[in-house]
Amino acid sequence: MMKIDIPASSRTVDVRIVDSTLRLANGPLASFMGPPIKGHDGLTAGAFAFLITHKDPDSGLERNVLFDLGPPKNWKTDLPEPLVSRVSSWEDNGCTIILEKYISEVLEENGIQLTDIEALIWSHAHWDHTGRPSLFPPSVKLIVGPGILSTFGPGYPENPAAPFNSTELANRPVTELSFASPPHTIGGLKAIDFFNDGSFYLLDAPGHAVGHVNALARTTSSPDTFIYLGADSFHLGAQLRPNEHTLLPDVIKLEGFSPCPCPGDLLTRIHPALAAGDENAARTTPFYIIPEGSVAVDASLAQDVIRKIQAFDADERVFVMNAHEWNYHDVLELLPRRANEWQEKGWKERARWRFLKELQGAVDLVRDQEKA
Repeated sequence: MMKIDIPASSRTVDVRIVDSTLRLANGPLASFMGPPIKGHDGLTAGAFAFLITHKDPDSGLERNVLFDLGPPKNWKTDLPEPLVSRVSSWEDNGCTIILEKYISEVLEENGIQLTDIEALIWSHAHWDHTGRPSLFPPSVKLIVGPGILSTFGPGYPENPAAPFNSTELANRPVTELSFASPPHTIGGLKAIDFFNDGSFYLLDAPGHAVGHVNALARTTSSPDTFIYLGADSFHLGAQLRPNEHTLLPDVIKLEGFSPCPCPGDLLTRIHPALAAGDENAARTTPFYIIPEGSVAVDASLAQDVIRKIQAFDADERVFVMNAHEWNYHDVLELLPRRANEWQEKGWKERARWRFLKELQGAVDLVRDQEKA
């Protein structure tokens, strides 16, 4: 099993996964992945945020940062009007968007005082990640990726292109990250050691959006384990797997999937590579890529980031998550529980092929055609 070269450290952070309460059904699949697979017509998604807690072993001082904020509850009034019009068009085309709470409400209901948050970290400035910083105390810093302020500052309406209101940045410290001279490179990605002790890294992950960043949290030491926070680098495991490191198995046992167990050969028959006559690629390349014409600002860069994440995913020490994949939510333990024991609880093995549930309709079509 391959291993990513990650700087050694005995320091860890606590990771708690926060459900933002977004429930999205029948989302615009072609905006995020392709080529089309007949029988898979819409995106199902949630939105996770991640509460990272660092404790200094000498002083006992705790520092809390929130990586991503999910979407704002009242998005039709919380977001700039041009953006509301675009997202509303999803609803006009059959997408369902349900939101029950702001992330600030979720934190407070779970005993987290907003005054105890040191910083909010946007993985990027898309509406379903920026939340409402203005609902947090002015003492809470906002940290954004490279180019966010120069491209979108100071916010809407002063900047008509901004996907957030200027009131969300007002009256609080805002820091823009720079990866120009990074002290570390991990798995081919430029890295910033956030707490300066090897416990939590911010990673430059360009392509999906301006200033898009990922993160890597060390969850245990001796032995080391990590959670990779992939934000929107991919939206579904079908963009990540299978690959040269993680081949499509001959048989997959997946509760709730039909047939179970499922022969790998059946799954290759829905893979776009098979239509091109490449059976080997159907077992060694993801079902989907990030196509030109998607929401990605640079599909080539975004696809390169996915290739690098595949190596993290193949490392048995690393549990890779993205912000939206909902098909494995029942594998996880959410706030207020910690996610640090993910390895001993088998989350990675249980979650790895759960994305196939999204492709059930495609498998059913193939089976029906073969019966006819």
